[in-house]
Amino acid sequence: MNLLLTGGGTGGHVYPALALAEAIRRRDPRAHVTFAGSHAGMEASLVPAAGVPFVGLSVRPPRGRSLPRTAAALATGAVSLWQAAVLVRGFRPHAIVATGGIAAAPVVIVGAFFHVPVVILEGNVLPGRINRVLARWSRAVAVAWDDTVPHVQARRVVVTGLPVRAEVRAVRRADGLREFGLAGSRYTVLVLGGSQGASRLNAAVEQAVGLLRERRDVQVLHQVGGGWAGSTASAREDRVVGAARYVRVPYIDRIGAAYACADVVVSRCGAAALAEITTAGLPAILVPYPHAAEDHQARNAEPLVRAGAASLIPDASLDGETLAREIVSVLDFPGRLARMAASMKGLGHPDAAERVLALVTSLVRQPVASEVGG
Repeated sequence: MNLLLTGGGTGGHVYPALALAEAIRRRDPRAHVTFAGSHAGMEASLVPAAGVPFVGLSVRPPRGRSLPRTAAALATGAVSLWQAAVLVRGFRPHAIVATGGIAAAPVVIVGAFFHVPVVILEGNVLPGRINRVLARWSRAVAVAWDDTVPHVQARRVVVTGLPVRAEVRAVRRADGLREFGLAGSRYTVLVLGGSQGASRLNAAVEQAVGLLRERRDVQVLHQVGGGWAGSTASAREDRVVGAARYVRVPYIDRIGAAYACADVVVSRCGAAALAEITTAGLPAILVPYPHAAEDHQARNAEPLVRAGAASLIPDASLDGETLAREIVSVLDFPGRLARMAASMKGLGHPDAAERVLALVTSLVRQPVASEVGG
């Protein structure tokens, strides 16, 4: 099979596609996979680093509402339609899977024009604006949550879960502890502040660690993000704060090792992060990013909170004291940690990649390749 993946702009649009590439290569080593995205997006570096061929398109989102910037964005979109047509005619995909972002639009439009089956992959509870439009060009939409189904207008909607990288569930706890130099006798609180950091969350964590200083049974592994102005470190920092351990890193490359040694996760509510947390079966304290489009991070948290798998702290209420109190509640209230973990595991779709591939395969017609070739 020739599978064309497209999307980009955020990790939530890139990592699920890479997980899908992993899965199809495991299933069929002869399969050909290519990823098309913006040459100016984070996908331009993440995709080649994962060993997946990458085609950069000119498309860029408008960086403002002024007429010149809007016109420039439209121009890159027009050029990208031509680039996508060249790619589709040359690569001859049997199917296209789009994960979202403006970078996916040219490829989906061209693919639909050439009658290539298009599957939209949506991980948010409330679909993104681009995916809501692209869904109308698709043969099917694969979603992560039952709650999403009423919000999608498409020929076919299937709940598959959101694919996650194999490493999320492949690392043993002992190996994770060794990776970060952590103690097996302590609870590990994993904090994910995002690749570029989350200033308010990061500041609250620092305060919370100070308030947990008497806890000899707690260690905090904190991804602060490379872009956080509050961080002066470009590498790992390992501190002892009273009796507690506090390890700060700019970015966690081996996320599976971090999940493996964690007992509870503190995180924003991006779709990819929540898919990983549910797959890992880890209790969570969620802090939705308040400025996300259409408040979609708060909507993403709802199924987890409703199931008792996570607690929620609104960003406006977040401070060190509130976060420390919630961490203590999760760890110390009898049976709560185990109940939350069981509920979280029940929400996970560790076979999401296989489900999406099964959907794609069901839509593929072998003559499509000749149709694309004209």
